[in-house]
Amino acid sequence: MIIDFRYHIASLVAVFLALGIGMLIGSTMLDETVFTDRQDQIAERLEQHLTQLRQENEEVRVQLAALENENVFQRQVSRDFLPYLVAGRLDGMKVAIIETSTYPHEQDLRPLLELAGVEVQSLTTVNNNFAVTGHKAEVLAHAQWVDMPDKQLVKKLATTTAEMVLAGPTEFTDYMIHEDFLTVTGEYGAPVDAVIFMGGSHDREILPVSEVDLPMLEYFTARGISTFGVEESVSVGSYIKEYQRKCRATVDNIDTAAGQFSLIMAMAGREGHYGVKETAQRLLPAFDH
Repeated sequence: MIIDFRYHIASLVAVFLALGIGMLIGSTMLDETVFTDRQDQIAERLEQHLTQLRQENEEVRVQLAALENENVFQRQVSRDFLPYLVAGRLDGMKVAIIETSTYPHEQDLRPLLELAGVEVQSLTTVNNNFAVTGHKAEVLAHAQWVDMPDKQLVKKLATTTAEMVLAGPTEFTDYMIHEDFLTVTGEYGAPVDAVIFMGGSHDREILPVSEVDLPMLEYFTARGISTFGVEESVSVGSYIKEYQRKCRATVDNIDTAAGQFSLIMAMAGREGHYGVKETAQRLLPAFDH
């Protein structure tokens, strides 16, 4: 006799169902103390496991605290020794600084550079990446330029800014400062041996380096002026790869003593790409006394 496949499946289901019901009935007939003992055993094991985890967590916390204290100590030692390592290495060099990063930062390079003997001629901060939205017609009118796409206008503003750094201020400079396209301290038009670009972004999706930084870098390098590109180690959107196309040296951890030392040494002739990110060639320049 041929057994129908559906009948075979139904028979298997019935068998497993009967077994399940038997196990359920059997469990209800067991002494309640058996379950209580098993619950106590499980609770005890869980408590032992939790106690072990608490101990391990405390050990890790102590280790992390020790490492953090050591890290703080090492950073302080580095900063204490930095002045002795860089003092006077760049005596007489004249530098302009241009900040293009898309986030506010507290890193001020001027004290470090002045300690190395640099004369900081001007500090320019580009605000909001030369965003022209809502101001385009007014910008074109003040500059007496013909209409152009927004990205092209931003590039032209960048090149014009670089030109003003070297040639001196114009009426358009005053307009850009007044309208908060730029924040400027120091003197435009003063002699410059090198320009330091401080870039980087906290957003990988906002990287205006091609429209803002590169036109200025091209302007300076075409005139034989050395350029150096730096950013902080916390910059998620890195400019370094683009900087390496135009700059004599780059540093991707300028917020650390190691990065600041690298910048001074690079400007003193130890050119290279330094820092902690994948674009770096090495952490520090070769050091001699």
